[in-house]
Amino acid sequence: MINDLPEVIGNLLRQETTFYKCEDYLSPEFQRERQDDLLKRDQGNFLISDRPDSCDWATSSSTSSGDVSESWREKICEWSYQVIDHFDFEREVVAISLNYLDRFLATRPVNKKLFQLAAMTTLYLAIKLYDPNTLKISSLIDLSRGYFMVEHIVAMEETILGALNWHIHPPTPLTFIRHILELLPADSCTPSVRHDILELARFLVELCVCDYYFVNRKPSSVALAALLNALESVGGLQLPYIFRKKFLDIISNVLQLDCKSEEIEHCRARLRDMYFQGGYSHQAVTVESPTYDRSSPQCVSELPCNNNATSYHEMQSENNNCDSDIPRKPNKTARRC
Repeated sequence: MINDLPEVIGNLLRQETTFYKCEDYLSPEFQRERQDDLLKRDQGNFLISDRPDSCDWATSSSTSSGDVSESWREKICEWSYQVIDHFDFEREVVAISLNYLDRFLATRPVNKKLFQLAAMTTLYLAIKLYDPNTLKISSLIDLSRGYFMVEHIVAMEETILGALNWHIHPPTPLTFIRHILELLPADSCTPSVRHDILELARFLVELCVCDYYFVNRKPSSVALAALLNALESVGGLQLPYIFRKKFLDIISNVLQLDCKSEEIEHCRARLRDMYFQGGYSHQAVTVESPTYDRSSPQCVSELPCNNNATSYHEMQSENNNCDSDIPRKPNKTARRC
């Protein structure tokens, strides 16, 4: 198995720079380029699907940078963790869901309402594919308090899959961490120390999921940054220098990864700042995942203009100027569904 790791990791490295590469879609430069592209296209190219009951994609001047911001992405990420924690799903599902969402948003402009629908749909899709438990679509509708309907989720899922060209198995930072950590010599540390390194690295990459800064960073770079920072927290007696150096040499020589690359150094600095600013530095090496309110995530949105759309067309044609907000802490008592 270990002998296959270089090939496995090599495949993941190719994937992250091709099918699963994500653009900095909120940058002014990207927005200008996209607007130029949109002006050259015929409106018919924005069809959600070819089904009779579908409708044209919203082609207003509202863009991701105009209606969707970094703060909105952060809020939807926190809400996603609330959902995952409430239903006891794997937390890595959120990273996968946000990968779908970011790559989708890089393909077209959306207003806030469609952003919410896309976020719900990508979370539902990631759960279906990556968690042995299942989330019924009816439960997802309950989370929107009737704001969206089954037909909206189904249509949006079809749209997202098409936009992603069905590339729905992204390499996450945690995927890289698990594989790379297998290259740490077995006799270099005790199983408990190895476990602590993994858990702290996992904690760090979960912190970065909600941070837009990492959207266009390679998952392998984020993984190595988290892993290197986690190694720093382990004392010399727990992991002697000679084994650390051997591990880093394996990463450099076998995987051909530069642990001192500019991107990795920047990621390390960002993660370090987030870790200390979050007050986690006083905790033990073994830390729990970042937690969000476990109350039942009853709804994805509280909108002053919450007129339930009866069709996908009506929802898309609503005024884009209608402001909305995503509650961080729904107040209903948590329950296992």
